[in-house]
This record gives sequence, structure tokens and C-alpha cells, in this order.
Amino acid sequence: MSKNTKQFWNFVRNSADSGSEATLYIYGDIVASDWGEWGYSDDVVPSKFRDELNEMGDVATINVRINSGGGSVFGAYAIMNLLKAHAARIIVHIDGIAASAATLIAMAGDKIIAALGSVFMVHLPSSLAWGNAIEMQKQIDVLNTITDTMVDVYHAKTGIDKTEIKKMLDEDTWMSGSEAKEKGFVDEVEKKEVSAYISADAGTVVFNGLDLKLDGFRNKERIVAMLTSKSGIPVQNEATRNANISSTEKHKEENAMNLAELQAKHPQIYAEAVNVGKAQAEASQVTEIANAVADAVSAERARIKDIYDMSVPGTEAVSTKAMFETGITAAEYAVDMMKAQKQKGAEYLANAKDDAKELDDIPAAGARQDDASEEESLLAHAAEVAKTTNR
Repeated sequence: MSKNTKQFWNFVRNSADSGSEATLYIYGDIVASDWGEWGYSDDVVPSKFRDELNEMGDVATINVRINSGGGSVFGAYAIMNLLKAHAARIIVHIDGIAASAATLIAMAGDKIIAALGSVFMVHLPSSLAWGNAIEMQKQIDVLNTITDTMVDVYHAKTGIDKTEIKKMLDEDTWMSGSEAKEKGFVDEVEKKEVSAYISADAGTVVFNGLDLKLDGFRNKERIVAMLTSKSGIPVQNEATRNANISSTEKHKEENAMNLAELQAKHPQIYAEAVNVGKAQAEASQVTEIANAVADAVSAERARIKDIYDMSVPGTEAVSTKAMFETGITAAEYAVDMMKAQKQKGAEYLANAKDDAKELDDIPAAGARQDDASEEESLLAHAAEVAKTTNR
């Protein structure tokens, strides 16, 4: 991975468990491409995630810690499926907020635990589109397909009727950890406090240092009311902001002493904590860069949709590889499929020819007598019959 790569995840092997456990941090915006390497297509991040997951080896448990406002649904689906396919037991911890696509990654958990005061939010997928009515309709079809798959995933976890889940997505449903547990999205709520507050203009929510802009979200008054009434977290004003700053500075002094002590006594754990901090710092820059490449993201979604539409029964492995691994265009995929079909046809003809070889050993039937010879034989036979009758 290049030094410019903005990575929103980080794997840490738990040294205290002799390698039997690993922790995956999903902190920040989920993206599908590697913004530091402009020449690559949007399947780069899922591929790199898969490689790092494989490097963890045969761990028995993977703790997935999430504090993310969401992002690319394609990146989230890829990570969710890779975690589900892993042999380890997956335990998901919602440390602050799991919103939008981040909730899909959470669904990979064999067990999902939400911190007290955490937030869980589901909504309809969204996208950027341009062009004529045909192009717009293609994007609508893609979004409808994604919505159906999201409904299926949430239904499998919660058992909630699909029509009700679709309504929840339509309304941008914000839930506290406890409410998410009641509805079946999470399994437990732990007594781990979440540091969260809302900006003075109620336009930004901050969870454990992660900013989530509320622009574009519907029903945002719900998150404001939920945090103030259920979690006891006031809407930030000038007085509380100054108090928070003072408290933060004091915490930094205490934390500096704690880190120095940690570095001296447990250098390996300290190094792991530093790596997590670096990953979080890099993740905070992803949103700005993502805006500059939104067109590329939209084009990649169209590529995957085109390949999906061209796939036929029996070619699932090939089409999945084309969509999420090789990054080939829909046109290249179509050519590959034509070549494959042509090869199958050639093999069929060759096999049929081999099967027919045994017919060459069957002898040919005798030649048929001509009409004159046949008539003479019949007359001779009739004459013999007449002689016998006249005696």
C-alpha cells in the first residue's frame, strides 16, 4: 500500500492471546477505492482488505470495532462477505456510531454488541447520476437492487417484515443502542460510555472524535432529540463548548502521562495504539478526497451493474471475479464470455465427433438388386409353385 493511501480500517493481532484473537478497527468513512493510487479501479480496497485479513492467519476470534458514518455500499458489502466467509468467530462492537453502509459490515457479526449511548442508523442508498433519462433509469435500477439486498440482509438478522424494514430505510431511522437491540439489529448493550455531542447549529454530530455531517440526512431532528433526551448529551452551546475544551486539555495532560507510562511498560501495546491513531487520522481526510472522485465511483457502480446484467446461470464465479477482483470493463467481460461460449461450442463438436467414431466400424448393408433381376426371381419361384400344384 502506498504511503499516500487513506485507509479506514486497521488490523491488530492481540498479543495477549497468543495470536488467537485479532481486532479490526473500522473507523471513518468507508470507501471502495484506494484514493492514493489513482490508476486503480474501485475494487482495490476490498482486495487489499482481503489480503490483510488472510495475513491474520487462523485466528479463532476477530473483534470488529466500528465507529463510522458509512460510505460506499460496495466496499461495505465486500468487507461484510469477507468477514462472513472467514472461519473465525466475528464479534462486532459499535463503539460510537454505525450508520448507513457501516451497518452492513456490522451484520457480519456472529454477535453484535452496542456501547451505551451509541447510535445505529439505516437509510436508503444514494448515488450521483448524470446524463439522459436512460442513464438516470439505469441508476434508479441499481439503487432499487441495492435496496432490495439491504432489506434481505437486515431481515435475515432481525426477522422484521421486509415491508417494515423498507419503511425504516425510507424514513432514515436513527436508533440508540438499546432501541437497536429491541428491534434485533444488535444482540447486547454494554455499559461502555460514548463521548458524543452535537454542534451548536445541530449540523454535526461527534462520536468519540468522529464528525458526522447531518446534511443530506432526513429525520435529523430525531438524532438531536435522541441524544439530548435518552443519552443526556446536551446540544453544544458556547458555554459547554468552552467546558469541553477545558476538559479536553486536562484529559490530554493526563493522557500524555498515561501514554508515557504505557510506552515504558508495554512498548508493543503502545505501538499498536499508535498505529490505530494513525489510521484514524488518515480516515478523517477521506471525505474531502472522495468528493473529487465521485464521478469515478458512479462509473464503477455502472460497470458492476452492467456485468451483473450480462451474467447468466452457471457463470456466477466468473461474473463475481469480474465485478470485484479483476476490475475489467463490461465490454471486456462481454468479449470474455463470448470467447468462453465459443470454446464450449468447439469442445461440444469435438466430443460429438469422438462419440461418433464407433459408427465407422459397422459394416455397410448389401447392395440392392435391380428391378429386372428381382422380377426374374419372382417368376421362377411362381413357376416352381405352379408345377407343385399341377402334380
